[in-house]
Amino acid sequence: MKARLLLAIILLAFLYIPANVILADNGPHGGYTASTDACAGCHRTHTAPNANLLLAATPDLCYTCHGSTAMGADTNVVDGIYLDRDFDVEIPAEGVANRGLKGGGFVNALMDTDALTDTVAAITTTTSGHLANGSLGMAWGNGSIGSGLADFSLSCTTCHDPHGSDTYRILRPIPSESGAANEVLVPDETAKTYTVADAHNDYIQEDYGSQAAPLASWCSQCHTRYLAPSGSGHTDSGDPIFTYRHSTTTVSCVRCHVAHGSSATMGFNSGSTPWPDGAATPDGDNRSTLLRLNNRGVCAYCHVREDGSVGGGACDACHGAPPDTGAHAQHTGANGVGYGLTGSFASDAAYQYGCGECHPTDFNQHQNGVVDVDLSPAGAPANSLRALNDSAAAYDGNGCGGVYCHSGIQVTSGPVGSYLVDGNGNYIFDEHGNLTYDPYTVTETQIYRPTPAWEGGQITDCVTCHEFPLLTSVPDVEAGVGNSHQWIGDYGYGNLHAWNMGFEPLSCRTCHYGEITEANTWSRDTADVTSYDPVPLASRVLHANGQRDVVFDTVNDVVYVGSSNTTVYSLATASYDPVAKSCGNVGCHLQQTYVEWGTPYRHWTNECDLCHRYGMPAPQSVELLSLNVVPQPQFDETHSAQNIAGRQCIDCHEAGHGIGQ
Repeated sequence: MKARLLLAIILLAFLYIPANVILADNGPHGGYTASTDACAGCHRTHTAPNANLLLAATPDLCYTCHGSTAMGADTNVVDGIYLDRDFDVEIPAEGVANRGLKGGGFVNALMDTDALTDTVAAITTTTSGHLANGSLGMAWGNGSIGSGLADFSLSCTTCHDPHGSDTYRILRPIPSESGAANEVLVPDETAKTYTVADAHNDYIQEDYGSQAAPLASWCSQCHTRYLAPSGSGHTDSGDPIFTYRHSTTTVSCVRCHVAHGSSATMGFNSGSTPWPDGAATPDGDNRSTLLRLNNRGVCAYCHVREDGSVGGGACDACHGAPPDTGAHAQHTGANGVGYGLTGSFASDAAYQYGCGECHPTDFNQHQNGVVDVDLSPAGAPANSLRALNDSAAAYDGNGCGGVYCHSGIQVTSGPVGSYLVDGNGNYIFDEHGNLTYDPYTVTETQIYRPTPAWEGGQITDCVTCHEFPLLTSVPDVEAGVGNSHQWIGDYGYGNLHAWNMGFEPLSCRTCHYGEITEANTWSRDTADVTSYDPVPLASRVLHANGQRDVVFDTVNDVVYVGSSNTTVYSLATASYDPVAKSCGNVGCHLQQTYVEWGTPYRHWTNECDLCHRYGMPAPQSVELLSLNVVPQPQFDETHSAQNIAGRQCIDCHEAGHGIGQ
């Protein structure tokens, strides 16, 4: 009696759905007006038999439109088939009648699961599927690394928002009960397509285009530990269960699995594969795990060649990975292979950039008959090197232009005034005991160099890609600001680290150790401008990786050989703050423990103290500084406050170049 009453209520509710409503993602599931009629299709204000004032519980309520015998929606999710049965003609069409739905089906599915072109697929009972009835199930991989296993209830509304959204398939930004902290918004299709493209319902070739990557991230909100970057197949995740994992950032979850249910069958080996918790059941065909093909055909489709031999990965089933053409070997390797993959995966010996740094990230541009080279930063992932390219970056058939990894910076500045003093002529320090200045501007411009020819081109030295090291000079840069490698000042002399107070210039390895381990040879001209000879890169990991890495050399001390003595400074406790661009506890900075990169330096002023603090007293506290109370110097008699009063460094040390060093 109750069942008959429920059926009558459901049928009656269906009559409330107006004939002119578009029954799609954006039909009764959204787009409400102030006098909407849609509410009555699912809710009763005072006589509802279910929670949330629903006419029926899910999935039964959903099946009143999306079920086998319903007439409200073209998408029959129970049987996994598209039926042209609603009251509207969609323009453009949203699917092909009597063809399988992309997500499969909950009870039955119309799938060609053997990948044979002559197969005529039939609606077959599903062997595995996501739960839709709200019952408790295991969410494999849910939680953080090492957190064990977790289960929770799952229904249609766990994943889909029945009141609508502008996301793909009205997916919730965060699935209910997933425990995810951050929303994943999967963009909707411009033109909705609910059915697979293949007329034989061959699912393995079905592609989700630009939705594929965000769908993998979306699925990982419940299956957290399944989300894995390239290289995870040979990199220990630290999890005792999900230790080594297939990459899902290069091959999306929906490349191998359907969302609702699969009718794939399993052989002996596939059907007896234990579950992650070690359980042996359910087994047989019930171990199909929403796969698109029988057994583990999804693996063979990518990893087994036509002759039956095993390939190293999906890409090399068709071509080299990377291809043995042009300069591929100089730019990438096995860890960088993956369609649309971006980032640097370099080793000490070789660069390995993801394929997506030079080729499209949209899978729809794969196998389109054209070798596409896409260097544009527009739409590139935020953490990619391609995002740093020039807006006009392009490949001209011979070489590339406007690419980050063949570029350097040019620094210019506005006027820089003298350091600030108070009304009594005392220095005004910041909280680190550094001199202070009125605001001045520093501008960095990326300078892109044309690359060597793709076929047969060679890089012979550092300046092929960028200045080595960066040199600035007046009038473009005043006071050496913005970059402290080497600056030619107002008097025409070279300064800063390349001058190094007339001693041997600081080698590149001093501040970029690991990337470089060999000391540079060098020479100086009559104006004390230093030229460095290039040295081999010891590691590509920190080179052209999208950021400026400072790693101090803790192996080789900085040695100053004078006329009567030798002084050695260790960098064992030196540190660098990349945000503040500041160096801390660098031995050769003497008593100044906090030095900011690119601050003013003019050797004919007391800015020599910027790095060494001979005449400047160390600040006692921020509070004293804020009151402009300066403690008395505690240095040697020569540099006492009395002896340096009214003087500048140049009074005793001349120009600082070859005299009084």
